Amino acid sequence: MKIIHLSDTHVGRDNNAQRLQALLDDIASLGAPTDSLIIHTGDLNDTGSLDAMQQSRALLDPMVAKGWRMLLCPGNHDCGDARHVDPHCAQAFSDHFSSYLFGTQPKQYPVLTLTPDCALIGLDSNAAEMSWWQRWAAEGFLGAAQIRALNTLLDRPDVRQRKVLLYLHHHPFFDAFAVRADVGDKGFLSHLVGWNTRRFRRLKDAYSLMQCIRDRVDILLFGHQHFGLDYSTEGQRYGIPLALDGSSSTATQMDTDRMRYRVIDTDAGTVVTRFVALP
Repeated sequence: MKIIHLSDTHVGRDNNAQRLQALLDDIASLGAPTDSLIIHTGDLNDTGSLDAMQQSRALLDPMVAKGWRMLLCPGNHDCGDARHVDPHCAQAFSDHFSSYLFGTQPKQYPVLTLTPDCALIGLDSNAAEMSWWQRWAAEGFLGAAQIRALNTLLDRPDVRQRKVLLYLHHHPFFDAFAVRADVGDKGFLSHLVGWNTRRFRRLKDAYSLMQCIRDRVDILLFGHQHFGLDYSTEGQRYGIPLALDGSSSTATQMDTDRMRYRVIDTDAGTVVTRFVALP
């Protein structure tokens, strides 16, 4: 099957609703949706406001009505903003996008979706961030309970006999020794901060997650950083053949004149990047 990976569309900021519509139009042009599944790895919206949620649902619902299947996991902006997450916003997002997050399953994580050849598992990387002292800075925190549940889920026979794809919002690698993002044509201080603080801005329990999924996951998809890097070399340290950062599909806060998303063929093992001009 084909996995279409979107991330960090930030609807509600600037003209990102128009940009997301252009991306969805391009996806719709790919052909029949029966052998494809769209996965959005969070920050669908720029804030947890009702207005942003209504805007993005108005864009996603017509795609589903046309037969496209879509899975979503929450990002920190969906549950608050860049500075913090908020339990009330998180609950509102969960309620508003329940069919995209959970389908017809109970409202709990991990979320398992089975296809004939794939087991797709979604996580909430904001789950343990909601206490008053954890919620600031929004680095992401799965929590021990969610990782334990994931560990149990990965041992299920109906999961083990399929190709396993794990998706979440926050980036799980400690320092990305193999690949690092270019910080751009900036001054010395920007380079110093950008290169040396990334390990403090990652998922807080990234180590525990990676030990849990070591040699048990075939494809790892995430977002949050807006870098769009291929972390597969880094992923191989944990026995994960394919690991991809979804970037910001709408090119939010990026120095580029084009948007992009990836199409992953799980049968052939290929990844194709499609580019879409900014509106």
